[in-house]
Amino acid sequence: MRVDHYPISRIFSHGGSIHYVLPPFQREYTWGKSEWDVLLKDAVDIYNEYSEDKEPEHFLGSIVVVDGGRVNGIIPVSILVDGQQRLTTMTILLCALRDISQSTVLAGKIQKIVINEDESGDILLKLLPTTKYNDREAYRNIVLKHQDNIVENSAITNAYHYFLGELERRHASGEIDIERFFIVLINCFQLVLIELNRDDSPYRIFESLNAKGKRLTQADLVRNYIAMKLPFSKQDEVFFVIWGPIENMLQENRTVFRLGELTAFIRHYLVLKTAILCSEEHIYARFRDRMEKEFSGEKDFIQEIETLKKFATYYDHLLHPETESNVQIQERLRQLTIMEISTAYPYLLAAYDAWTQQEIQLDDFIFVLDMLENYMVRRYLAGEQTNYLNKMFPALWREIKAKAGELSFKEAVRTVFAAKN
Repeated sequence: MRVDHYPISRIFSHGGSIHYVLPPFQREYTWGKSEWDVLLKDAVDIYNEYSEDKEPEHFLGSIVVVDGGRVNGIIPVSILVDGQQRLTTMTILLCALRDISQSTVLAGKIQKIVINEDESGDILLKLLPTTKYNDREAYRNIVLKHQDNIVENSAITNAYHYFLGELERRHASGEIDIERFFIVLINCFQLVLIELNRDDSPYRIFESLNAKGKRLTQADLVRNYIAMKLPFSKQDEVFFVIWGPIENMLQENRTVFRLGELTAFIRHYLVLKTAILCSEEHIYARFRDRMEKEFSGEKDFIQEIETLKKFATYYDHLLHPETESNVQIQERLRQLTIMEISTAYPYLLAAYDAWTQQEIQLDDFIFVLDMLENYMVRRYLAGEQTNYLNKMFPALWREIKAKAGELSFKEAVRTVFAAKN
């Protein structure tokens, strides 16, 4: 691991070639007005302190990269593990400065900083954002000055419009000089660059940095852990075939049980596998610990992500019954959804898998759903406390499976439920 600090000009190779790539598991651009306000205020403050014999340093934070080899034989590639929000925002700020400048010379200098001249395609961009929420398209159109194709309803586009408006206003009022402001941005603003090898456990570094910037959700941390454990050559395949569909089904920007859908799923999946309900703050840590202990090999690791995808499909049916094609099951899931029995979800995931894998028949699965509804209604009418359910449901399916060795499956379900409070 190498650690050093550099001005923005050096981070972008003094106008030379560099290619920062966001791995496909990275989240989208998330900074908003509060972060833009702080960045611009800091820039103006440093601008007011700046003179030719005094260049104050201002540290933006850190970026973490892993060596990604070279493209076209000469352009170094850095896989951007952490710091995309800072690099994306600085690039957009520079582009806004370029677009209000009346100087073609300055515009040319800025363009050399943000693109790799004489290249084409993705390599043309020194920073290659994720494709999520049209980030890459929005970024490309701004950097390459495709003004007729600006992507609206994009956080990146919003950042550009914000900086464009603020810079125009401050320039018109005489608060800033464009040329001098440019020098301040590229020479005074500094980033700590952490360069890792694969042996440096980049996900551990990433965890330690999560307290800064815009805090990640537990699902964000899981996604980045998976990305950093995979060889870069496998990331596109795993993301587009396995993880991408999981995120499309269970969207973190939709809340369920006070958590994002994906975070809630991971928590319940861990209950299914460990019979322990961890706290909301420890979901990622428990997921990581289990993966490190049980799936250390690459093949086993990817196989477990495939298993996650299978159970995510079941979870999607539990949250959104309309996605279940079987009408009988769909009707019962609608009833259970109204009852908001989230504590039973690990149990239902196990039952769903048993039915899907043909370990039990359709009428057995329907019996499971009916028995659960009956049990929950009786508890509600009796005024029973709900705390008991957090202890009961994690191990319930295992109890039923053990009892099914002595009785028929339905009798095992009935007997186990009858013994519960």
